[in-house]
Amino acid sequence: MTTKADLATDEWNRLVQLPRWVVAAASAAQHDLPYRTNIEVESGLIASARGRDTGNAFLAEVASDTLRIFDDRSLAGAIDLTDRDAGIAAVLDLVRSVNEILDAHVDNGDAMAFRRWLLTITDVVISAARSGDILGFGGKLITESEQSFRDRLAVVLKVA
Repeated sequence: MTTKADLATDEWNRLVQLPRWVVAAASAAQHDLPYRTNIEVESGLIASARGRDTGNAFLAEVASDTLRIFDDRSLAGAIDLTDRDAGIAAVLDLVRSVNEILDAHVDNGDAMAFRRWLLTITDVVISAARSGDILGFGGKLITESEQSFRDRLAVVLKVA
């Protein structure tokens, strides 16, 4: 089993920060009204918190630290998502770098649990609010751009 002590401080910090960046990118994948974005981010917070309850001690430790920094505006704004495509590409680059950390320093079972957790968080965020509806009618629960982000994330994470 992997613990925080098995990683350098900067490696641990990247693991802990990545779920927040994934939430931001998943939410940004589809331009929505501010209240829908808030719903998505709040859903991402809850999904991140659920990492503590997976039965995986490593993931619980990461999730606990993630919750401590989740609302840190400087972290959330560290990647500019006003240019959606560039911001999402930057987050996917961070995912690649964290994947290298996982491959090099984290037990395979713990690494796969972390990767699946990121996809679960993404699934929760992209399905948290309908887009394109009128007074709650119609629209899409998951748009093509949201699904595209999720698919790209799965490829980068090497999770089918």
